[in-house]
Amino acid sequence: MKLPRMLLPLIPMTALLASCGGPSTPAPSAVSGSAQTSPTAIQNADAGDQAMTAEEQLILAATNAARATGQTCGKTFYPAAPAVTWNGYLAAAARAYAQDMATRNYFHHDHTDLQGRKPSQRVEAAGYTGWRRVTENIAAGVTVKTVVDEWIASETHCVNLMDPNLKEVGIGLTTSRTSTYGTYFVQDFGTR
Repeated sequence: MKLPRMLLPLIPMTALLASCGGPSTPAPSAVSGSAQTSPTAIQNADAGDQAMTAEEQLILAATNAARATGQTCGKTFYPAAPAVTWNGYLAAAARAYAQDMATRNYFHHDHTDLQGRKPSQRVEAAGYTGWRRVTENIAAGVTVKTVVDEWIASETHCVNLMDPNLKEVGIGLTTSRTSTYGTYFVQDFGTR
């Protein structure tokens, strides 16, 4: 999908990407995307619903493959990092945010949804509690096959993806024919 002309100078490769990283403090106290394939379940204690779509499995596999080999993020090489495990609570938050962006046709680089919530608030609302660190990558206008490569090509996204201190991930994606970018991806990482 071709992006509006006024956005092209700001957006390399006709894709929108945004990342939010670094340590966060949990909010004092203080949903689901569309899937075109059948979910597959895996077992993991205290990790929420483990159902994954085939697309989510592909992105998880590509994420862990990138982590396994090490990556250059900007000008800094990040050595191989342990694989992240699937977390259903993070996935619920990621799916809901991807669906919301597509349905309501927005993409905010500061990761704030239209209710004013940040990633930490969204993951807590989805059941991911007791966390020590949460970070998020988002993208729009790319494909399942290219989204991880796009994140690796962007220094801040790559740093999030390669952070060895992040242990769990949830991924959400959705497609909307009526939205500006067509496809929306969210990758929520966390550590408890």
